[in-house]
Amino acid sequence: MTTILATVPDSTYGKLIRCVIYDRISDDKADDQHGVLNQRIDLRRRAAARGWTVVDEQSDNDIGVTRSIANALGTGKQRDGWAAVLRMVDAHEVDVVFVWRWDRALREPIDLERLIPRFVAAGVRFAEADGIIDLGTDSGRLAARILVAVAKAEQERKIERQKLANRGGAERGEVRKGGRRRFGWKPGNREHEQAEADAIRSASRRLVGGGPKVTLSVITAEWTTRAHAHEDGYRPRDAPFGPLAKRPWTDASIKGILLNPANAGLSVYRGEIVADGKWEMIVSPEMQKAVRAKLDNGPRSVPEGKERRAGRTLLGSLALCQCGSPVQGAPTTRGKPGYRCSAVVLGEADPAVPHVKRAAAECDAFVRAVVIERMSRDDAASLLTVSDEVDVASLHEEIEAIKLNLEEMAADRVAGLLTRSEQLAGSQRGKKRLAEISAMIEAATRHDVLSDLYASSDMDAAWDANDLGARRAWIDALMTVTLLPPGRGAKSFNSETVAIDWKR
Repeated sequence: MTTILATVPDSTYGKLIRCVIYDRISDDKADDQHGVLNQRIDLRRRAAARGWTVVDEQSDNDIGVTRSIANALGTGKQRDGWAAVLRMVDAHEVDVVFVWRWDRALREPIDLERLIPRFVAAGVRFAEADGIIDLGTDSGRLAARILVAVAKAEQERKIERQKLANRGGAERGEVRKGGRRRFGWKPGNREHEQAEADAIRSASRRLVGGGPKVTLSVITAEWTTRAHAHEDGYRPRDAPFGPLAKRPWTDASIKGILLNPANAGLSVYRGEIVADGKWEMIVSPEMQKAVRAKLDNGPRSVPEGKERRAGRTLLGSLALCQCGSPVQGAPTTRGKPGYRCSAVVLGEADPAVPHVKRAAAECDAFVRAVVIERMSRDDAASLLTVSDEVDVASLHEEIEAIKLNLEEMAADRVAGLLTRSEQLAGSQRGKKRLAEISAMIEAATRHDVLSDLYASSDMDAAWDANDLGARRAWIDALMTVTLLPPGRGAKSFNSETVAIDWKR
C-alpha cells in the first residue's frame, strides 16, 4: 500500500520532484528490521535536503539482492518491494528512485544494463545517498558500470574463497556453518533431534532385518500415517507446523534421509565422502551400507511370468519432479520428446508447487555427460558395490600400511639403517602384495552394474554401444536426478535446473 509521507503543492518549491525510497538488507539476524529502518531514516533526511517529496517507501528485509533458481521459478523469497518500485517507474508515478547505496537494488552487470533503458524511457533518475551513481547522466552511467563490474569480480572471488573454505571444513570433518537443519538433527547439525533420529534408526533396522516385505514404500506409508497422526519425529523438516500435504513423504525423500552420509558420521563435499565427521552418528556406517544395498540392489516386484520392461526414455520414472513425483516421458507442445511430472498427468498435483514439463534432449545429454565424467575420475573404483566375500575396507587399510612401510624403508636406507639390497627386497615384496590386493579388489567389484562402464577405455563409445536399459541402470546406480522447470521464456539450457544427488 502506498503511503504519502509528504504532500507539498507545486507552487511552494516550483516543480514537484516525486521520490520513492527503497531500502534492503540481506540478513536481519535480530529480525527487528533495524537495518532497513536505519537506511530509511537517513534517506528521508537526505531527500528533504535535496527538496524532493517522498511519496512512497518500499523495503525488502532479510532478502538477498540476487535471485536463486527457486525464486526465478516463482517460489521462495521474492523482492516484492523492488518489484513495486519498478511498477511505479513504468507508470511514471515517480521522478527519482532513491537508495542508500546502489548495491541495495542490483548486483549483476546484466541487471544494470536492463535497468538503464527502463529508467531512461520513463524519465526517472536512479540515485544513491552519496550521489556517486546517478543514471540520469552519462557520467553516472559510466560510474555505475564500473562499480558493478568491480563488485561482480569481488563477488566471484568471494565465492571461490568460500568453496575452498567449505572443502577444507569438510575434509576436517567440521559441520558446515550456516547449513540447513538436516532431518534427525537440531539446528546447527551437531546434536540429534531425538525423535527424528529414532525414526531413522527404526526405519534402517526394519529395512535391513524385516525381510522382503519391508520395502521403502512400506516405510513411506508408515511415516505418512504417523505424520498425519501428529507423532513426534515424523513431520517433514520443511513443514514443522500447520496442515500437511496429502503425501508429506515420498520414497525419494525418505531414501535421501536414510542414505545421508552424515547419519553415519561421514563428512561429504559435493557428493563425495572426504572425512569422518566430528559429530555423533545416528546409525553405524555398516548399518547404512546395508540399507543402501537393500534400496539400491533389492528385489523389485515384477508380475509373475513377465519381464521388467526397460523405459522408452532415458529418465522416465527415474528422474523426479521437484514435488517428489517421478517424471514420465511426454511429448512437448511441438511434438518433441519431453518429460512431465506424473502427478500432473494423474491429476494429483499440488497447484501451489511448480511442476516440470520440458524437452528431453538437453536433459538427457547433460545427464549422460555427468555419468561419464564421474566414472572417468581417478576414484571411480570406489563407486562399485563389492562382493560380501571380500573385506575391501581391510584391503584398502593394508594398501595404506604397505605404502607407509615402503616410505619408512626409504627413510631407513637414507639413514644407513638398511642396505641397498635389503631395501630392494622389501620394496619388491611390498609392490607384489599391492598388485595382489589390486587384483582382489578388481575381482570383488566385477559383478557391479557399473563395472562394464568402468572397465571401458572409451566411455563415450561404451555409452553409445549399450542399450537404453543399460544406460538407465547406470544412472539409477549412481544418482537421483531431479528436473526443475526451465523457467518462463528460457531460451538456453541451464544445467542448474537438473539437480544431481549422488547415491554412491
